[in-house]
Amino acid sequence: MIRYSTGGSLLALALAASAPALAAAPPITSADDLGTAVSAQIACAGIFVANRAEADVLRDDIHALAPFTKAVALSVDRKAGTVTASAPGAATRTALHRPAVGCTLTTGDVPLKTLDAQAARLSPLRQLSARPWPQGDLPAPALQAAAETKLDRAALDAAVSAAFAEQNVGGYPDTRAIVVVQGGAIVAERYAPGFNQDTRMLGWSATKSIMGTLVGLLVDDGVLKLDDPAPVPEWQGKGDPRGAITLRQLLTMSSGLTFVESYKPGNESIKMLFEAGDMAALAAAMPLEHAPGTHWSYSSGTTNILSRIVFDATGGTLEGMTRFAQTRLFEPAGMRSALIEPDESGVLVGSSYGYATARDWARYGLLHLNQGEAGGKRLLSKQWLAFALTPTPASPRPSYGAQLWLNRAAPDEEGRKVLQDVPPDAFMAMGHNHQIVAVIPSQDAVIVRLGWTPEGQKFDWNKHVSRIAAALAPAAAPSSEVALMRRQGADRGAH
Repeated sequence: MIRYSTGGSLLALALAASAPALAAAPPITSADDLGTAVSAQIACAGIFVANRAEADVLRDDIHALAPFTKAVALSVDRKAGTVTASAPGAATRTALHRPAVGCTLTTGDVPLKTLDAQAARLSPLRQLSARPWPQGDLPAPALQAAAETKLDRAALDAAVSAAFAEQNVGGYPDTRAIVVVQGGAIVAERYAPGFNQDTRMLGWSATKSIMGTLVGLLVDDGVLKLDDPAPVPEWQGKGDPRGAITLRQLLTMSSGLTFVESYKPGNESIKMLFEAGDMAALAAAMPLEHAPGTHWSYSSGTTNILSRIVFDATGGTLEGMTRFAQTRLFEPAGMRSALIEPDESGVLVGSSYGYATARDWARYGLLHLNQGEAGGKRLLSKQWLAFALTPTPASPRPSYGAQLWLNRAAPDEEGRKVLQDVPPDAFMAMGHNHQIVAVIPSQDAVIVRLGWTPEGQKFDWNKHVSRIAAALAPAAAPSSEVALMRRQGADRGAH
């Protein structure tokens, strides 16, 4: 059930039978404890960031997520901006919403007034929907007409419908949004009931790719250097072997640090995301397990270390890091709905908590498809993109670059790819619950699928992305007029 109040004083009544909302976060020792922690975080964002109805969030996000969240109840305090999750036998957990930065799971170590002060001078980006796509949301007729002549419309519509036809075992809508861009134009777009082009949706680990891009901007600026030792204070002690870890190795998941990615109580991933107020500090405290650069291991902890590096390089405050993301990436790329939620230390949780509309996730892909350009300006250097899309030598398969998944075939594994039936030049931002932003240069296309596939169930990425891709024509050199519109990010007559 959901308990709803409009005044802060009623929150105490709602929680009278449980631990105080601001008591120090207890260790997560059971699946039920994990259930209330993850529920508080994602329900807060579903209600306040995505602006969805509380009942829908409880039914379709919380109870549908996993067996250990089915007994969770929510208490929403709109005046305080908090959502509290409780369940029989589990610790009660609370998340706080701040309008420009989203939600933060509280531990009790930092007063709410302090958290509010971190974001007091920040504002959400102003939407520019009245401009043509891709900088705005108005149709771009010339781009649309040029793209439409190349694709198989019937096959594309059927492929998108097939992705929406898949249902979870519980009957919940699995796919929530699909946006397909080809030739710079949106050629397919569909949403599940309760979602639309203005609904922010969670990317989970697709956020890692965005954080990688923020690092790339600082590398392009000369503030950070790929082959310098990573500027991590915990590693600067005399004789600390972690001091040899480079920024390149962090970006390519080859730092050698210990980190257990599986999400079970007691593992580093759970402690970091749902117990720690300073996630990067927990990750940076991990010891070396392998020599830097010799072993590939996917790690959310590694990305949150990168997040703190960006935090430190942009002023060491939530305000500074958020403004950097807004002014250097989100605003110029047209991703004006995008945000990455912070932990209590003020560092954006680059491993997991990025939200954006489906169109803005598509704009992120389009930035890469257009080789780092958006709105007529270069945001990312070609050198950075070449590095980000180069397979890391430490991985046994050529499937990972710098915070991006690559669809390269593995020559010693009978051509095995991440998405077997998708072209090998594709690269992807991918996340839990089967989120994907797939960029396919050979088809001049971006395919976005956002959904909520529960634990133990599967959305067939390969089947559906390949079927959509098959309906699109191979890339062709655009006319000079269309090429100009794509570089400027607007249709003729826009300014």
